Amino acid sequence: MVGPVVSTAERIPVVAVTRRPPTWLLLMILGFVMWAGLFVRGMMLGAAAHEEGLTTTGLIIAGLELITGLLIIQGACEALVQSVERLGARLHWDGYVAGTAGEILSTLPEFVVITLLVAVEPLVAFIVALVTIFNNALAFSIYSFFLPKDKTKMGAFVMPTAITKAGGEVLIAGCGIALVLGLAMLGLRAGGGSGEVLKTEFSGPDLIIVAIIMFAIFGAYIRSLVRNFSHSAESEQPADPHTQGHPTALGGIIGLLVLGVAGAVLGGESVSAFADTAINSFKLPEIPTAIGLAFFAGVSEYVIVYKAHRKGELGIALSNVFGGVTQVMFLVFPFTLLVIGLYGVFGSTHHTIPINFTTSMLVLLLFPLFFVLLEYLEEDHTLSNLDAAAMTGIYVLLLYVLIFMSPSGTASVGGVH
Repeated sequence: MVGPVVSTAERIPVVAVTRRPPTWLLLMILGFVMWAGLFVRGMMLGAAAHEEGLTTTGLIIAGLELITGLLIIQGACEALVQSVERLGARLHWDGYVAGTAGEILSTLPEFVVITLLVAVEPLVAFIVALVTIFNNALAFSIYSFFLPKDKTKMGAFVMPTAITKAGGEVLIAGCGIALVLGLAMLGLRAGGGSGEVLKTEFSGPDLIIVAIIMFAIFGAYIRSLVRNFSHSAESEQPADPHTQGHPTALGGIIGLLVLGVAGAVLGGESVSAFADTAINSFKLPEIPTAIGLAFFAGVSEYVIVYKAHRKGELGIALSNVFGGVTQVMFLVFPFTLLVIGLYGVFGSTHHTIPINFTTSMLVLLLFPLFFVLLEYLEEDHTLSNLDAAAMTGIYVLLLYVLIFMSPSGTASVGGVH
């Protein structure tokens, strides 16, 4: 006997499907709410909002500014990366082109922070950009402990071809630039034959020329990186975006891009406000403050590395953690020099980089940083735990020298010599 025909809709109960917003978006929304609160407070109090000094209220507001900026910036980075992934899927980019484009675009918040810091205190922006390289080198050395080791290679991890080839070439360039600029700064500061100082600062044109040269090297590096990766083993290449099921609607791509840009601007404004308070109101030492700012600003990138590693996407994890060294050196740092130089060219006498112990050591100590990393990568194109331990020890020592053996480790901006 045939029973009554029941439609699928009648047989299956209707359940409302609700998709929980991702954590990064919830945190970003919280950051926007906090930013709005700080903005309203600033509008109500006017100039008095920035005159608390080293008080309980001042410390709380500064902490809220930092937290607000970090919450917004982590969301901005994620939004920008996802917008590139969706665009790559729409345009059928290969995995590495999409990944490289996403990595470059995700530095937009850093550009905003640097630009706003330059307006407040150019020397602090210069130091933050350089200290970020030291921080990221330490992050790379620590991450090296967690790379899967191959017993057939004496317990070492075989590095991808793209990093050992193009990465090695750009590390050589980094060594050369650090050595040339560092030795020039020492020589200019030491003076001529009669003992007079030849040059006390880098002016706008000096900085712009150095920036242009470094941008040119970065462009060649990206080209070489993509070219070499396309010829590497298939196991080293990330999946193409269009095979990952990313949405390709143009509205979603534009929406994420706008969200990322807005977050970069507002988050950068909050972080620069904290830096202004810490340096000029609290009179904190500039190098420890810069190291802290660079670390907190890089947390979102470290999270990306962690997530990629857990998923087994070692290519993405390595490109991010290694790019944190090379990309900051040849993209963020020259951008910093360019902005300071443009301020100087257009009439600001305050926007120069003094040639003193702190700035000279920051530049000169980049040489051992890049040289050590280059040597370990060139040695059989592998990294072992011994290599990781040695790199970590060397990079910790470099940071120790910067913090405890530099006048700026214990002095505020006004006390640097």
